[in-house]
Amino acid sequence: MPGLLVILAQLLDEHSEILQQSEFKALLLAEQIATVQQSDINETKELLTLLAHHPELKTISLGECPAILIYAQALAPRIANIGIASPNGHVLCTVLNSAKPIDISDRLYFQDANRTKRFSVGQFQHDRSINKATVNFAIPVLNDDKQVLHTLVVAQSLTKWSYALAKLPLPAGSKVMISDKQHNIIAQYPFKPEQLGQPLNLSWPSSSHKAEVAEDRFGQNRIYLQLPLEPNKPRTSLQIHFSLPFEQAINAANQKVATTLSLFILAIVIIIWQAKWQLNRVLLKPLKSLQNAMSQFTNSEPVNWGKEQSSPEFLAITQQFEIMANTRLNAEQALTHKHAELIALLTALPDSYLRINQSGEILMSHGPYFQGAKAIQDIFPTHVFKRVLAQLALLEEQPYSQLEFSQLADDNTQHVYECRINHISEHQQAILIIRDISQRKQHEEAISLAALVYKNSSEGMVITDSNGFILDTNPAFSEVTGFKREEVIGKTTSILSSGKHNKQFYSQMWQQLSEQGRWQGEIINRRKNGELYTEWLTINSVYNAHNEAYRRVAIFTDITDRKRKDELIWHQAHFDQLTELANRIELKRHLKCQLEDDQANVGILLLDLDHFKDINDTLGHYYGDQLLTEVASRLISLQSECSLISRIGGDEFVLVTTYNDCEQLSKTAEKVLQLLKPSISLGQEQCHISASIGIAHAPRDGDSSELLLKAADQAMYQAKQHGRNGFAFFSAHMREQAEHRMALLKDLRVALTQQQFILYYQPIVAMKDQSIVKAEALIRWRHPEKGIVSPALFIPLAEETQLIHGIGEFIFSTACDTLCALNQLGHHLQLSINVSPVQFTAKHSALNDWHQQLTNKGLTTEQFVIEITEGLMMNALPRTQQRLTTLTKQGFALALDDFGTGYSSLAYLKQMDTDFIKIDKRFVDGIAHTADDLALCEAMIMMAHQLGLKVIAEGIETATQHQLLLQAGCDFGQGFYYAKPMPKDELVNLLNTA
Repeated sequence: MPGLLVILAQLLDEHSEILQQSEFKALLLAEQIATVQQSDINETKELLTLLAHHPELKTISLGECPAILIYAQALAPRIANIGIASPNGHVLCTVLNSAKPIDISDRLYFQDANRTKRFSVGQFQHDRSINKATVNFAIPVLNDDKQVLHTLVVAQSLTKWSYALAKLPLPAGSKVMISDKQHNIIAQYPFKPEQLGQPLNLSWPSSSHKAEVAEDRFGQNRIYLQLPLEPNKPRTSLQIHFSLPFEQAINAANQKVATTLSLFILAIVIIIWQAKWQLNRVLLKPLKSLQNAMSQFTNSEPVNWGKEQSSPEFLAITQQFEIMANTRLNAEQALTHKHAELIALLTALPDSYLRINQSGEILMSHGPYFQGAKAIQDIFPTHVFKRVLAQLALLEEQPYSQLEFSQLADDNTQHVYECRINHISEHQQAILIIRDISQRKQHEEAISLAALVYKNSSEGMVITDSNGFILDTNPAFSEVTGFKREEVIGKTTSILSSGKHNKQFYSQMWQQLSEQGRWQGEIINRRKNGELYTEWLTINSVYNAHNEAYRRVAIFTDITDRKRKDELIWHQAHFDQLTELANRIELKRHLKCQLEDDQANVGILLLDLDHFKDINDTLGHYYGDQLLTEVASRLISLQSECSLISRIGGDEFVLVTTYNDCEQLSKTAEKVLQLLKPSISLGQEQCHISASIGIAHAPRDGDSSELLLKAADQAMYQAKQHGRNGFAFFSAHMREQAEHRMALLKDLRVALTQQQFILYYQPIVAMKDQSIVKAEALIRWRHPEKGIVSPALFIPLAEETQLIHGIGEFIFSTACDTLCALNQLGHHLQLSINVSPVQFTAKHSALNDWHQQLTNKGLTTEQFVIEITEGLMMNALPRTQQRLTTLTKQGFALALDDFGTGYSSLAYLKQMDTDFIKIDKRFVDGIAHTADDLALCEAMIMMAHQLGLKVIAEGIETATQHQLLLQAGCDFGQGFYYAKPMPKDELVNLLNTA
């Protein structure tokens, strides 16, 4: 019992000590936290003190705070606002919400600061500048006479203060509150916004500055403690209150007392039981165990003596007996186990084993390689057998040796084997281990080959872990990037990042690697020297047994030069080399992109330089190129108004706009014309150039680049027809004309192929007796759907498209056939055929072959009259002049058609050696009614006769016209008065009846 009392006293003492230690820890923690809060208040005080002495705060403008206050607020995150108030309480300025008038003269902290001229701490309040719960601090700004100029006020957010308490290292279940001098809550942990500003006694028991234990409203014991945040003002300053859970410490102390007491009672019970148990153990059980052990030993069974303890003498006897018995039994069991283990090991391993003596006799064999072998020479090839015998003779000096050999297997495949010879110590014997290493050799060769490729590959290779940390690189990596292998090992591949790709690019790359295990693409990286380069990168993932990526293998090729060449090729393919403007390909691509947007407004201006060919013909192509370059540079000044400026060939430029308003497009066209007005210096010459501009816009004039360009081209030709140096808009009428022209051209080509043309012949009579002496061959188009088509509709188009050559050959050939037929019938006529100026000006013309064709058909040139126009004579090129001269020398007669409607140059009449002139129908129509027309006809007839020319009057339709022209001396007449144009058969009939 005395012992029990002593133990109880010690337990109570320990219980009290545990509670005291808990209270001490709570007090220590509270002082640390209070110190932190005091430090924050002191920092605020020091900041305000420094600001109060700053020169910028000596003079303050109403509504404008010095910049130093903004910096101060940025340095102190818990400060919600900073302001300056006058001595009478009117706020002069605040960093936030400075426009709002505020009066703080009623604030106690403000009054206290002005009264004491020192730093003052406020109470809980709703700040009037930011309308938030705050505690404010104030300090007066004094002048040199220590008088208050104004007061610097700081509002500290109570919410941020509570959040700051939450960041402190507080034990679980702790509660912290800070109260002002009015005992209102201004900050707390855990934070409950609704309790800010409430009296402390509603949520906290009254406490002194010492730790006190009390129960909370839940019946739990807690330690409560209160400390001042301003030690020199313990009753008026801010107070910090702590509450820590104490229930656990009390329970721990009570549990320790209960546990110790229980253990003491249990020990008494054990001592009683031990006395009884010891007797049984020391004497009775050892005797029983000895009897059982002797019985086991007799039966050759393992002796299991047990763990019982006995007296030292009896224990010594039993131990000796157990050692003797178990030593023998263990030796037998170990030998059996080792044998079984060896057999299992030999069976499990793929090797074949052979035990032989020093002379090579087989003592034991195991494994497929030695299966069925009786002697060592039956196992190995002769050369290997000799090497094995030599190694057996050296067993004492070389207990271990190894050799490799190859042998042809039963399936005619070559296998490589490894033979290891191990000496069995203390015996003149050896163990031979044979292993088939064919696969290992293949793997080694493959690895060697892979290493050879890895080191000598021209492509850079990088091996990383699954997170991109570099594990190894090959030499090509260093050649491309400039980084040595040891410089990048352990670093991430971001060391090569160029910054040209955004985060989304790399995110997509890693996402694809995660999902598919592979990524391939083009990427821009940076070399060690900072130079950017483009590479084609392929990344593959290597997976472990758990199907997790644990290696990444990246192979890349530097394609920088190829990219540059591709870019150069692309630039050359899409931009004009002379002007550096976009070409036709880039224009079409740009228009396609613009037109894909249904909301896009697109307009184009196609301009063609007027008379640019004259520049090339007079000054040469060198200066022509200079002029094109100058035009391009002037057009570039309109780049802000155009989405693209291009040169599509020759002297044609296209401007693409982002608007399709006709007025804006007209202004742009005017700007282009104005830009081209100033003269251009080409060598020593000053040249002036103008342009004709065609304008089209989408979607009205076309919804594709081809349609828009076609429309603008048609409008440009319209501008040229209107006198050049202007612009014209594409219209629906132009499209109709173009479509009609295209349909006509298509039909014209078909007509030429299918021989839809025929010749009509209109007789030409001698005026004196009206006898038929001549006939004019007139082309007609017998369209399968439209009937007879007039030459006036298709001849201009045929001349423009060069189809006139085929038509001209048809006319000449058919006229020749008609003359041959008439000659056979005895009718000798002179046929007139119209020859287009294009036939004279073309580089390749069949006119030179006409004389030979006539000769082949037995005809003469005197039977043909070639009718030409005045325009051909006025604009005759040297080639044209030469061909006309050749035809006249060959005997062809020339007739000047439509005389009087053009230039009517007498000099050209003399120069071209013309035989006939044909008075146009427009003059003949009015001679019976208009004296002027008759006078003109008489003058032309007289002039022609004076020049030795014959006169043919066209369009004679009445007898009066015939008589008047006969009286004027006209030689020949042609018109409906005599006969209409008719087919060949009708002409023959007419001649037969004449």
